Amino acid sequence: MTEHRKDITRFIAIFAGGTMLSRVTGLIRDSVMAHFVEKEALGTFLFAFSITNMLRDMLGEGATNAAMVPVFSEIKEKQTEAEYKDAVASVLAAMLLVFTIITVVGVIAMPLIPGALGKLSPVTGKELTQTPEELSELVRILQWTFPYFLLIGLTTFAMGPLFVGRRYGTASWSPLLLNVALSASVVMTGWFKDPAWALVIGAWVGGLAQMVVLFWDMHRHTGVLWPKFNLRHSATAKVFLLLTPVLLGQATGEVNKLVDRFFAMNLGPDKVDALYYSQRLIQLPLSIFGIAVSVAILPTISRAATRGDFDTIRDTLKQGFRQSFFLVIPSLIGLIVLGGPLIRVLFRHGAFNEELAAQTTAAVFYGALGLLSFSWVKISVQGFYAVQNTVTPVVVATISMALNIVFILLLVRPMGYLGLALATTLSYTVNFVLLFILLSRRYGRLWDGELLLSLGKMILSALLMGALAWESFHTLQGFLGAASYLRNAVALGGALSVAAVAYAGGCALLKVPEFSQTLRILKR
Repeated sequence: MTEHRKDITRFIAIFAGGTMLSRVTGLIRDSVMAHFVEKEALGTFLFAFSITNMLRDMLGEGATNAAMVPVFSEIKEKQTEAEYKDAVASVLAAMLLVFTIITVVGVIAMPLIPGALGKLSPVTGKELTQTPEELSELVRILQWTFPYFLLIGLTTFAMGPLFVGRRYGTASWSPLLLNVALSASVVMTGWFKDPAWALVIGAWVGGLAQMVVLFWDMHRHTGVLWPKFNLRHSATAKVFLLLTPVLLGQATGEVNKLVDRFFAMNLGPDKVDALYYSQRLIQLPLSIFGIAVSVAILPTISRAATRGDFDTIRDTLKQGFRQSFFLVIPSLIGLIVLGGPLIRVLFRHGAFNEELAAQTTAAVFYGALGLLSFSWVKISVQGFYAVQNTVTPVVVATISMALNIVFILLLVRPMGYLGLALATTLSYTVNFVLLFILLSRRYGRLWDGELLLSLGKMILSALLMGALAWESFHTLQGFLGAASYLRNAVALGGALSVAAVAYAGGCALLKVPEFSQTLRILKR
């Protein structure tokens, strides 16, 4: 394994480890909120919070990965350290200005939301269930939640210089601060007539904590802490030149999420809850593995692009596809096989009733089918961003967005909220296929016999894992006797243990290269 491959695998392990910590605490947070916050109030907060998260993904993480990392990588490679620090501080000032303007405009625009929800009724066939008073309360919660975007936008900016310096630790674990803040905020739910307000306070506290730790880490490794209002700096112009098409591309994906949220809210707050909790389970492996791989390969291929080394780009992309497949395929099979038991063990208590558990389980099935496509889209776009081509992913994402809306219109009446989950899976699959074809035209064929053989071995191992996990769960349930939460938890723990051993054993027996690479990293 070449040195850059070793580095990428190590960076994946570091980022995935920190992300796993933050995501596990995220599941604990969701379990706590599901237990203590009644589903209508929780659905209202999750709807409001999803809008700020949509903009964070679009302007925060999207900008970091697509525009800032390639530009900062090029400056760090070719210019002095002082020039690099000046560029980071100047871009920070510009992004602070943009994030502030968007925050102010967003707060002002929130009263338009109830009217937009009502206009979806002819498509869904469902009238809004909220009273005028409840809709007015929704607007107030939206307005007070929205400023979280400013905090988290600045937080994700700080990730750019850290990724360029290959500092992945703090960026990966810092979301646990939000998880802790939201979990702790449930103790305040009794102070408010609407418990959603306690969660709004938790979001503010958690967002501020994340921003502080990321900025301090950025300061330690770059020397930059405060913005420098030099808006004419060449790096600022270059970042925004790349950012404009990135925003359009990111917007298409985030518009898909927003459309889903609006349709779900029209169908009822409980549908917002079901889709949210299903996405939390799907996002767990995607964030730990899929995003970790895409983040880890971008600095390498950006530097290779600066040198004109397309062979390294092609080799790194192929490694990214293989590594993510190795990590994601067992998660995909596992969610399909054990999604129901996972949901009932994690969330089925307190205010989270059996009806909501069944709704969430069904949504997990349709969402999990797209897990591999979600992951591979994240990797594919890096091949364009590395050469500072942010236009092609925009065109492909726009096609995907249009298809998603078409799929929703076709599926939401016969399938209800499940049509939203299936539409997302279908549109992301089309997105990946188009990106992969275009990448292969740019860099040469991104698949070969060795890759296909390796993927085949992983699939066989994952299918064996799924069959043994299903059988062991039901065998343990029967052995343990009468139904109870403890019985389900023990049976699930046993099934997951069997699944892990089965997948590892299958990969070892079939000599999957990614397994031995990962094993060496874990041993170290």
